[in-house]
Amino acid sequence: MSRLVALLTDFGTVDPYAGQVAAVVAAAANAQVVSITHGVPPHAIHLGAHIVDASLDVLPRGSVLLAVVDPGVGTARRGLIVRRAGRWLVGPDNGLLTSTTGSMRCWAINRPETWRASVAPTFHARDIFAPIAARLANYERPDQLGSPVRNPIQVDRPCARLDGSTVRGEVVHVDIFGNLITNVSAAVLQTSHMLEARVGGVRIKGLAVTYGSGNAPVALIGSWNLLEIAIPGGSAAQTLGSCVGDRITVCLTDA
Repeated sequence: MSRLVALLTDFGTVDPYAGQVAAVVAAAANAQVVSITHGVPPHAIHLGAHIVDASLDVLPRGSVLLAVVDPGVGTARRGLIVRRAGRWLVGPDNGLLTSTTGSMRCWAINRPETWRASVAPTFHARDIFAPIAARLANYERPDQLGSPVRNPIQVDRPCARLDGSTVRGEVVHVDIFGNLITNVSAAVLQTSHMLEARVGGVRIKGLAVTYGSGNAPVALIGSWNLLEIAIPGGSAAQTLGSCVGDRITVCLTDA
């Protein structure tokens, strides 16, 4: 049975990088190769990590996620295999693949005989990570590809903080529709309470269920399982003048 290999990078689609990585995987593995996105902003490890977290559940168990946002390519940083939630993750050891919650196992990618014969120091995604992802898709075991490690890098993500009845976070992404995706997770919000979100000088009471709820700005839990601010039929980023890095405050009340 063929496995799924999903690609997630900051390579964009103008240059040949993403296509070459996909070609190496497809040539070496009995697998279906799909792309989650190649539109992560360059070097945005924090956002890439959020997208990794949001994407795992849509991949079948046993799938391989090849994720590369790698400003340290060619340096002493390790390559990593991670086992999380029944999926395999392959990429740089810079916090992109790891999680601060849940269990995981990790292996350092350190067996050159399993890589491409010629490795460009500027393109580990193609020459090291893609062959490893293909081997995992072909049911090779991680112990054949690397050595177990117990100290993977944990990305220093900007995390929402709960301060009494107030959650303090920030906008981490503006999607193509202008929705403001924040780092306030559904788990942080006590959704049995009423809440008031404040961003861009606007106060939004309560949680909506859909993007089309009314005409005013709405707060809702989106598909990333994170709090979003949206304008039904419009762009919250444009209407509120908000962008990545803007602060958001959520006040929780009992009434």
